[in-house]
Amino acid sequence: MRKPLEDDGATDEQLAEELPQPERRQNRSRAAQPEARTSSASFQDNTGEFLRTKNRTPVRRGALQGRARRVLLLVVVLAAVAAIGTGLWQARLFLLHDPRFMLLNTDDIAVQGNAAVAAADVQRIFTLDVNRSLFAVPLAQRKAQIEEIPWVRSAAVMRLWPNQLRVSVVERTPVAYLRNGDNVQLADAEGVVLPAPDGAWQPGSYPVVRGAWAGDAAARARLLRPYLQCMAALDAGEKSISQQISEVDIRDPEDVRIVVSGGDGGILVHLGHEKFLPRYQAFTAHLGEWLRMYPHLASVDMRYGRQVVLDMTPGTTAQPGAQTTLPNGSQTAPPTQNPAHTEVQ
Repeated sequence: MRKPLEDDGATDEQLAEELPQPERRQNRSRAAQPEARTSSASFQDNTGEFLRTKNRTPVRRGALQGRARRVLLLVVVLAAVAAIGTGLWQARLFLLHDPRFMLLNTDDIAVQGNAAVAAADVQRIFTLDVNRSLFAVPLAQRKAQIEEIPWVRSAAVMRLWPNQLRVSVVERTPVAYLRNGDNVQLADAEGVVLPAPDGAWQPGSYPVVRGAWAGDAAARARLLRPYLQCMAALDAGEKSISQQISEVDIRDPEDVRIVVSGGDGGILVHLGHEKFLPRYQAFTAHLGEWLRMYPHLASVDMRYGRQVVLDMTPGTTAQPGAQTTLPNGSQTAPPTQNPAHTEVQ
């Protein structure tokens, strides 16, 4: 056992020298450790912001391989597009130059749906396409040219394998003869003036219309509206009355006047702008009676309800006592030259 040291006022250095050599080394090591820790902590605090992160982002090993795959895919797509383009080009050359697809003459063009339009007039439009490939024919352009024919309202052009064409036309429907001075011309409901048809086909019988002639088709169509409304109303009954009318005057749109056979050369009937069918039916129901009383009857005004104004041919007068009164009262009618007033129910 070691003998305890007495405190004789010796310093730490003197005591350390008195210790054995191993113990002196251990004490020195312990004394230096706090200073080392302090220096290490200070160094870490000063240099911590410059240290690299421990979790580094790994480099993708397959990046180069993915890029190579994309380049290869792009090359394949471009090669496929080039192959398809070449095939389409070869097919186009085949269709445009192979003799089997050539339009040899206009007889290879079938025209259907035409009556007023001669087939030759339609086929003549394709003259420049003879000895050309069927697939080189500009169908939209030829369709527009066909529709410029006045009688053609619409047309369709189609290719028939291997070297024929078919043209289907829808013709315009005439509704009246428009009087222009001393001339009359057919027109449809859109105001399009139709020339006399070529060939054996002839249009039906239509009234001659006064007051609908104008400079362009749109204006003529607008002026024709009262006439078309009147004809539609008259044909709404059991009979087609419009076929019995020879002339219609629409110069006053508020008073549609029609001419029917009878009297000294036709009777002018005022129908106004409404109730066309009832007024016409009342007129026909009493026409026989009026003609017996007034052989020179020239016009009948049906616009005033039950009061009817009968006008005679100029130079003649109404027979005395010819007025007929029917039940249900009467209304006053305006006077006319040489008039005869009668009432209808």
